[in-house]
Amino acid sequence: MAKQYLDVKGSPYLDDEWQEGWVKLEDGKEYIGVRLKYDQVADELMFSNKKGEAQLFMQPVVEFELMKRLFMRGYESIDATPLDAFYEVLADGPTQLLKRTTKRVYEEVPYSSATKVKSIVAQESYYLANREGKLTKLKKDKKSLIKAIGNRQSELEAYVKANRLDLRQEQDMAKLVAYYNNLES
Repeated sequence: MAKQYLDVKGSPYLDDEWQEGWVKLEDGKEYIGVRLKYDQVADELMFSNKKGEAQLFMQPVVEFELMKRLFMRGYESIDATPLDAFYEVLADGPTQLLKRTTKRVYEEVPYSSATKVKSIVAQESYYLANREGKLTKLKKDKKSLIKAIGNRQSELEAYVKANRLDLRQEQDMAKLVAYYNNLES
């Protein structure tokens, strides 16, 4: 069943509406065209049954695609993140650029008020995953990303300059990692 978020400002979901997507479970079964909703507070994927009710999967989900965005789990634990946490894959290949969006319910008492206000706060973190699934945390800047990649720095610097990439933007970060994967293949 879906968790209830009553009297809370903001959305706990990637998207409030049910979206069609596909799911791959731990036992290898894949389901295409399933109506899904991703709860980013609980880090759980739900599906809509025939009655339109929210249900959780019996088998653990290993990856899913929702709104043309791929999410995977199975990476090492970093920053006290659980092993079964989902990461969005921004660039896929031997080296992956990952994004982890966590949402939490934050309570505060506004100035000169006696009532608590609950709101959902999102936090984004970026990681580079190597072939073994080892993660390196990134800052959204050129120095952090190029240093995390480790080799071919001069070629990467030239690519950034030639293509005028702004490595504070996640789409440009993804372009650089995809370029690096092409160099390594």
